[in-house]
Amino acid sequence: MDIATGIPVRNAWYLLLYAWDLAMWRDNWNAESEEAPHLLGLLAKVLARNAHALLRHQLRRSFVRTSAPLRGIRGRIDFAASLKHQSFERGRVDCIFPELSIDTVPNRILRSTMSRLASEPALRSHNPKLDEQLRHELRSLVRMMDGVRIISVTVRDFASIQLGRNDRDYAVPIAVCRLIHALRLPTEKSGDAALAALLRDEIKFHDLFERFVRNFYALHLNEYYRVKRETLKWFDELGSELVPEMRTDMTIVERAPPWRRTIIDTKYSIAALSKHPHGDQKFKSQNLYQIYTYLRTQENLSDAHRCAGGLLLYPTNGYDVRGAMLVQGHRVAVATVNLGQPWQNIEHQLLSLIG
Repeated sequence: MDIATGIPVRNAWYLLLYAWDLAMWRDNWNAESEEAPHLLGLLAKVLARNAHALLRHQLRRSFVRTSAPLRGIRGRIDFAASLKHQSFERGRVDCIFPELSIDTVPNRILRSTMSRLASEPALRSHNPKLDEQLRHELRSLVRMMDGVRIISVTVRDFASIQLGRNDRDYAVPIAVCRLIHALRLPTEKSGDAALAALLRDEIKFHDLFERFVRNFYALHLNEYYRVKRETLKWFDELGSELVPEMRTDMTIVERAPPWRRTIIDTKYSIAALSKHPHGDQKFKSQNLYQIYTYLRTQENLSDAHRCAGGLLLYPTNGYDVRGAMLVQGHRVAVATVNLGQPWQNIEHQLLSLIG
């Protein structure tokens, strides 16, 4: 079954917030997530709301490198530019100097993304009037950011951003812009093509689902468990330098004795079970081998490692699988989480798997 079909926009939004480490804002846009008929419309609404908030408190300024002809000296003299422009003959000098400006990379990304959304054909729903209101709002915000250049946003622009403590207001809008540009907005497909593109991209969605589950458990289990990615090493008595390391999607460890351990491996697959030659549905062997290796190769480290458990977790939007096996002292569970159900049920389902 296609995972993209039937997942509510609100659930997709919560997935993204957890994956972005922004779960503390998950209740801020309940109205928008309920009203938006598709993910792209929700992202545009959230972006507009955040832009309004930034403009109310004034856009963040920072020092940018500026070059201009001046009557006095400021910063350092650009001799090459001064000679080229014959500035000295006119009683001026070209200088290079830092200047406090709103034309920063985060502001360029924000303005450029809203400008792109305002004319994006895919930003449409069943209500043309509301669509036009949203486009008008985006165009107004673009005009209000006059002084910030509109650019062709690239991955490099996002990589150059370093948000500090004073830039927390930019965390959500920049994350939204990053997703919008990563989706490569479709222009001809009907329906929620943005959400479908996100969920059908195996590599992108697997990474999203993994980060969502890890951050969800880190937030909700923090009092009693530590949640982290863990690097595992083979117990190699020969000490070969060619033995590779292994890295878990997440390891959950109790904070108190007996320090129970659970290694969780998230999977993205159409089905959690595979069909065998005789027609029976079985756990997927390759995935079991992987979690089995994680568990058995660490048994020499402690008693907690010798009885550690494993969990293979698959996302679905309809069917449920819940099964377990006990192999040489290790309990290995296989489960699905239904992303099409109400969000409260998703939280309950995930928390019920740990305990």
